Parts: sequence; C-alpha cells; structure tokens
Amino acid sequence: MSQPSGTYIKQKELIDHLMEIFPEVSPNYLRYICYGKANTPTVLHELISKVILENNRDDQGQSTLKARDFEEQLEILKQILPDADPSYLEENCRELIDKPEELRKFMLRLIESPVYPTKKEYIRMQQLSSQKKFYTTEFDVYEFLKVIPDPRAYFEHLKKNPAKYRAKSHLYAERFLANRFYPVHMTYVQNALKRHDYGILGACKYLQKLRSGKHYMISYKKLYDLESIIVEDITLLQEIAFIEHREEIEAAVEARKAQEVEEQKQAKLAGILQTCSCCFDDEVMPNEIYECENGCIFCKNCVRRGSEVAFGDGKLEFFCLNTCSSFFSLRTLQAVLDSKMFSKVIQKKQLQEVKAAGIEDLEICPFCDFATIPPPGDKIFHCLNPECLRETCRLCKEPAHLPLRCEEVEKEEEVDIRTYIENKMTEALLRKCYKCGISFIKTEGCNKMTCSCGALMCYVCGKPVTNYQHFNGPGGDRFDLCPLYSDTNQLHEQAVLKGAEIAKKEKGLDLDPSKLKIDPTLGVQEYYKDVAKRNPTVVPPLGVAMALFGGQVSCILGIFEGVVLSITE
Repeated sequence: MSQPSGTYIKQKELIDHLMEIFPEVSPNYLRYICYGKANTPTVLHELISKVILENNRDDQGQSTLKARDFEEQLEILKQILPDADPSYLEENCRELIDKPEELRKFMLRLIESPVYPTKKEYIRMQQLSSQKKFYTTEFDVYEFLKVIPDPRAYFEHLKKNPAKYRAKSHLYAERFLANRFYPVHMTYVQNALKRHDYGILGACKYLQKLRSGKHYMISYKKLYDLESIIVEDITLLQEIAFIEHREEIEAAVEARKAQEVEEQKQAKLAGILQTCSCCFDDEVMPNEIYECENGCIFCKNCVRRGSEVAFGDGKLEFFCLNTCSSFFSLRTLQAVLDSKMFSKVIQKKQLQEVKAAGIEDLEICPFCDFATIPPPGDKIFHCLNPECLRETCRLCKEPAHLPLRCEEVEKEEEVDIRTYIENKMTEALLRKCYKCGISFIKTEGCNKMTCSCGALMCYVCGKPVTNYQHFNGPGGDRFDLCPLYSDTNQLHEQAVLKGAEIAKKEKGLDLDPSKLKIDPTLGVQEYYKDVAKRNPTVVPPLGVAMALFGGQVSCILGIFEGVVLSITE
C-alpha cells in the first residue's frame, strides 16, 4: 500500500536527517526503521538512540561515526541533545573530535542517562553574567538612572527588609566589603553585615568608623577575586554599583534635577504648562503629558498607575482615565511603563491576538505564554521560551511523563492525599512511650515493653503496666486481657491498614475514591505474608515462656532522632 504524499515527505525528511548524522550506516536500514514515521523531535530522538544502541551491540565494534569537521559534529550533538548546555557540548566535542569511538560513547551515555548541564541553566548563567557586567565592568551612569531614576529613595526603601535580597549573596557581599575596606579583618566585615541584616549601605557606614590599626589584619592577604562569583541577586549588584559610583550618580541626578527645574521655569514663563485630567496637577511639563486616542491629556504618573492597576486586574485594553471610550496606545504604554512591565503587557497581548486568530493546532505552554504549532505526531510539547524550556504532555498538560500514561501520573493534590495516608500508616505502625515520647517498633518477643527510660507499657493497647497481670499468658483463659504473646506481623498489618482506613475517611475517600490514584495500601497484605514466611512469629510454649520471665529477652527496636536503640525487657 502506498503512503500518502505528506507522510512520504515527512518520512524522507527523517531519513535524510539520520543519514546526515550517521553517514556510514546502511541507507536501507535507515529507511526500514523510518517507515511510517514523521520527522518530529521525539521520533528523531528515539531513532538516534536506536541506531547508536544497535551499533553498540555490533560484534565487530566498528564505529558508525567518523571524525568530522568540528563545527559539523558540534551541530549534530546539538540536534541530538537540544536541551543540553551548548558550552558543555562544545567543550567535550573539542576534546573528542579526533576520537570518534569515544565521542560515540559520550553521545550514547548522555542519551541513555540524560544527566548533564541544561540549556536552560546555560541561558540563565549568560543572563546573570550580562546582568553583572551591566552593574560592574560595563557600568554607565545614565543607563543606571534609567533603571533606578531615584537611587537614594530606592535604597532607603530597601533598608526596611534587606535580608530577603541577601540569602544567596552573602559571600559576594563579604568579599566586596573586604576588598573595599582592606586591610580590615574579615571578622569585622562579617559582623558589620550581620549587624545590618546584610544591608551593604549600612555595613559600609559602620566599617568606615573602624578603619584604625586595631581592626587591621596582622598579615596582609591578596584581594578577593569577584569576577568568578556568579551573583543572582540583582538588588545587591545595584546597591554595590551605587556605592562604587555614588559621587558620579548623585552628580548626574543633581544635574538632571537642575535641568528639570530650569525647563519648568522656562515653560511657566512661556505659558505652556498643562493640567492633568486625572490628578489636576496644573504644572505638568509638555513632555510629561500623554494622551488617549481621543486626545484626553494626563500626566505620566496617572497613566502609569492606571495601566498597572488595569493589568493587575487581568485587563489588556487600557482605557482612558476619563469617561470617554478611547484607550492608550502601545507607544504611550511603552513610554510610561518600566521595561519589565511593558514586556509582560506585550506578551499577554500577543498571546491574546494569537488565540483570537483561531490558528488550527496552536498550543500554549501551561507554564508560560509561549505558543507554537507542534508536529502532529509529537506527544511532548517543547517550550522554546528561554526562561521556561519546560517539556509537557500535550494530552494532560502535566510535566512530560513518558513512558507512563496520563492516567498513571499523579497530580499534586493526589500526591498530597497519598502522602497523608502513608504518614498515617507509619504513625499507626509506630508505638510511642507514654513517658519520654520515644517511638519504637517491636521485632520479636512478648508484648510487655520496657523503654530505655524505664517505663513499662503494653505493645497491644499502649497503656502503662506494672507487671504481667495486665496480660493473658500462653495457655491462659483470661481472654479479656491483652495477650502476652501475639503474631507481631499480623498486629502490624492490622494497625497499618486501620491507620490507612481512618486517613482515607478523613480525606473523604469513602465518598469519592477517585481522588486517590495510587493506593498505598495495595501490597500491604502481600508484604506481611512475605515477612511472615521469612521471619515467622514464634510463641513459646507455656513452660518456656515462664522460664523466660526472669531473663533478658530482646523485645523492640527503638528509634529516637535517627539513632537505633536496642531495648531489652
């Protein structure tokens, strides 16, 4: 039967792709394994793995890879491992380019066990590096003031809760201050930071008062290298840049203010100041006035606040602040909003427009707003947003879970219910000393337990006991009492199942069992049957039991703060 033309084209693309990667593999073999398949990332990855694995089992041990031009081989590696850190692939490719067999093994290892630096982490590190340069080696005062127009007020506000910005940046903060106040001893630097909750400005003021001989290091050391430290805390970098370039920044701020005052004065004399239709400020500079499409005029602050409120309410049409039905243009929004906020607005509007277009087979990443049309045969959605790069199942919209089917994967609320039941099962299995609170579980022996603290209790009911009168011994007829000996495995099984039953009712599973996808009680009975076969409970005859009363019988295994204790009767 001939294949449809569309399928044939996709199959040929797949064959050509594989022949490019494996030029020494038989074309007929590649055509055979590609029959009926489309050229999708998932299918390509599966077939690459298949070819490499088949080649690995070749008795002659001949490599299907030959030494290629470095750039060509690197591009192939990137195609095979699209989510891998490109610098990691480049480093290994450069090292193994003249060793095709070792390069093949390297590829095989990564395909079989995909544990390697990811492209997402690479992009993040590149962004962090660029961000660091912006505030250090490539600092520009005017670019800085675009991000933080009023630095003094901004950093004064940060003092209210600086600790949350410093959690992952203590090392960089300590070494920056140690270099700045060299040769003050590091101990004083650390104390200054702790005293000011790792606020750099406060620590600087404190250290400036300590610059005397008694605070200096006895033997001088080299300055710390700050270039090698990756800093995720952008606020820390901003504050350090402010400290390093404070005079330059404050001079630029003062110059800007003086210019604004002069321009305001000249505008007032010329009679060109305008009035905002929202806050009614009547001294707004013409360059600070923004209009809706209908010509209503407002100051920058009013348009910015109104737009932020509308966006926070989920709106993407930014209507005039007056009663007219017009709205603000994207050009106006770009002028009044900061770059991050405007970028979010654009992304949301683009997504809205794409949805409204009714594009067939369009899919959107469940974790961000990236939209694309994935190949029809691909079961996995590959997000190409550099800040996301998540892989999700196209059917259930959960994180990719191959080879499991959708119905086999637990959702977050199902995991919560299952773990709650499991915890209750554990609690039911463990006994707790009424006196010291130690948790324990019996492995063998009678039910009269002696804790390491000296407390006596019954393993069956958990009540305190003083002697053997609480129990019905072997051969006794006091069945109203707790048994001195019992089947420990059966006792544990009953306790665990009862604990699970109570937990299920607490979570409403008796009314709606479908809320639990994986039942932790399944297999409990089989487990204890297996335990009973391997370690059966032995109840001694009457005479033997009486002879043991005065001896030392190992009864339980106590567990306290991770320490295993042997407790004897």
